[in-house]
Amino acid sequence: MSFKFLMRKGDEGQEVARMQIKVGTGIDGKFGSATESAVKDYQRANNLGVDGIAGPQTLGHMGIEVHPGIDLSSHNGEVDFRKVAAAGVKYAWIKVTEGTTHTNPGFQKKFEDARREGIIVGAYHFARPDTYSGDPLDWQREADNFLSRLNVAGLKCGDLLPVVDLEQGLKTDDDYNCNWYLKWLDYVGCETKTRPVVYTARWAWQLYITKGRNDLQNELSTYPLWLASYNEGIQPERTTDLWSKWDIWQWTGSGAVPGVKGRCDQNWMAGGQLDKLRVP
Repeated sequence: MSFKFLMRKGDEGQEVARMQIKVGTGIDGKFGSATESAVKDYQRANNLGVDGIAGPQTLGHMGIEVHPGIDLSSHNGEVDFRKVAAAGVKYAWIKVTEGTTHTNPGFQKKFEDARREGIIVGAYHFARPDTYSGDPLDWQREADNFLSRLNVAGLKCGDLLPVVDLEQGLKTDDDYNCNWYLKWLDYVGCETKTRPVVYTARWAWQLYITKGRNDLQNELSTYPLWLASYNEGIQPERTTDLWSKWDIWQWTGSGAVPGVKGRCDQNWMAGGQLDKLRVP
């Protein structure tokens, strides 16, 4: 994996603000001269390489490691998780279901192989609220499809939280979409005793959610966010106005990862968040 998470002078974003708390500077999310000086002081005091750059070693010493991960579906085919683990990947979300009946081929083997190599695994469901909008229990049928397959994989303590992929909905009824996703999240959360994650991108949020009632949108924003925004740097460029921060950032959909054939989605988890995004 070629992507390196390094914070240096000129960078901005929520991860800079998180690091500024540790070094005791003003918390404005902007890596300026004062922050650079504070990082050097921290490195010097802790016998680290003094360069004013907050990279894996410095961030790790602060307890705010940013972990690389991937997500996988059937299009990735067979995966050599031994090579994936050796490349430094810490976690993998695996597609399990889509809609009310579809099961992602090969998901169970991916779970087993990843766990065998010490990679933290999680399951995601690709939601299709646009398919059976006349069925008032469509959300439950999709949730039950997901939960039945999740039982096959075996949700375990320490796994990643369940995820719903918000990329579909009715283009004419944002209230319906918000209600649909909230019911799915609440139901799956109750059944798994977790707080599931919402995966989405700015385009999907704009297309399916923005015109929904404020109270529904505000409730949706209480769930952890996995945001897709394909850009380099340390901060997603394509954000939403609904969530004030991101928990996982999918920074590319065409990464090269040893052990995975072809293009692979790659992700970074906000510093120090790994334990908060695992099943208790």
